[in-house]
Amino acid sequence: MTVACQASGPAAWPLHTHLELAAYPTAPACARGHARSVALEWGLADLADTAEILASELVTNALQASRRLRTPQVSVVRFWVVSDGVSLVIYVGDGSPERPTRQEPDPGDESGRGLMIVDALGASWGSYETDDGKIVWVQISTQTSA
Repeated sequence: MTVACQASGPAAWPLHTHLELAAYPTAPACARGHARSVALEWGLADLADTAEILASELVTNALQASRRLRTPQVSVVRFWVVSDGVSLVIYVGDGSPERPTRQEPDPGDESGRGLMIVDALGASWGSYETDDGKIVWVQISTQTSA
């Protein structure tokens, strides 16, 4: 099942939460903890582990994209988790217009597997441009969780 995530936006589902994180190395850990906590709070314990992994991957990618901007001020990574009570959608926004592309890293590469993980664990995922960068999203449900 594919959700029209761009059209509905992060606030369209009944359950939603939002964080703005400074683009510091601690941001992925904050997102992981928040994703796990809200999944449990919303009664979606079966999705908590997967939400934690995917939040970490997407925020790490946003952090890396923010570093490439080379702006004098600290960039902000925006993080939303929304739910209809059955599925979760995680949205992560950053200031870079560069859209993510899935890579096929060599076995010895130390990075480049994030979107492979997102693709494997998510029911669907995508990205879209915004006025100030981009949003990357992933939908998970009990049928696709780890």
